[in-house]
Amino acid sequence: MKAGAEQYNWVEQICPICNLKPTGFVGKRGGASHRSNIGVEAEIWSCGECGLIFPDPMPMPRGGLSQHYDLDADDYFSNHDKDVRLGGARNIVVEAERLLGRKGKLLDVGVGRGEVLFAAQEQGWDVSGIEPSTTFADYAEGHSGAKIWRKPIEECDLPEGEYDVVILAAVLEHLYQPDTVIEKLARSMTKGGLLFVDVPNERGLYFRAGNAYQKIRGRDWCVNLAPTFSPFHVFGFGPRSLRKLLKKHGLEPKVWTVYGGTSLVPSNSGIVGTIEGLAAGMITRISDLWEMGTYIETWAEKK
Repeated sequence: MKAGAEQYNWVEQICPICNLKPTGFVGKRGGASHRSNIGVEAEIWSCGECGLIFPDPMPMPRGGLSQHYDLDADDYFSNHDKDVRLGGARNIVVEAERLLGRKGKLLDVGVGRGEVLFAAQEQGWDVSGIEPSTTFADYAEGHSGAKIWRKPIEECDLPEGEYDVVILAAVLEHLYQPDTVIEKLARSMTKGGLLFVDVPNERGLYFRAGNAYQKIRGRDWCVNLAPTFSPFHVFGFGPRSLRKLLKKHGLEPKVWTVYGGTSLVPSNSGIVGTIEGLAAGMITRISDLWEMGTYIETWAEKK
């Protein structure tokens, strides 16, 4: 057994969107198949129908979500500037009101440190949140005072037709049951309500180039996902798979943006590290073409 593998239950997967076994081997990720040898090695596959990327088998933490996320909120989000995050949250809430045409009830799924809750309260919305990490929930509740469901979204008994806006910011890629979650959230929304989703575009140029680079170096590694190490991304969406998932549950993109963002490659010393960083920066800059950027954002309307 691989070192650390005993911390996980290894569960065979089918694509949660298409209900098909994955057919495309993407590469190995984590442990011996990671530049810093972090996490536990897992095999990453893709669905031949929609292109969704995920581990098969899936490493499910035996200690539950707390195994990954019961950390101090400031430690987990140490690479996220609080002021920048709050500014981004305010922009999301302003855009929600512009698209909806009014304020209303807002549900934030995966509240983290609570920036969206705080921004929405500040602008007069009726807000609540969901956060399974007790340490994150304590932090967010202490700073916002909002009602927070302290359990995984999969276990929440949400009222139907209740929320005008649901925010799923940098969360969907962490969830082990993305199809079930989107179905549940769609039911909880009002007709004409809006779901905000942003995810890494794991079909973008950055990931494609990274995987090609690993092959050039003679490795069967990939750069997709992080199923056994922070930030614990377990499903990788591209434009086709995300659109198909939303459509499956009566959600139609009203705003759709794919963009390059900033390079994800960590800085490393030496000539190889410098070359890698320059190449990643160039790829990020040109990836805004077509739908090859590193991130996807959408506002989807419930029909």
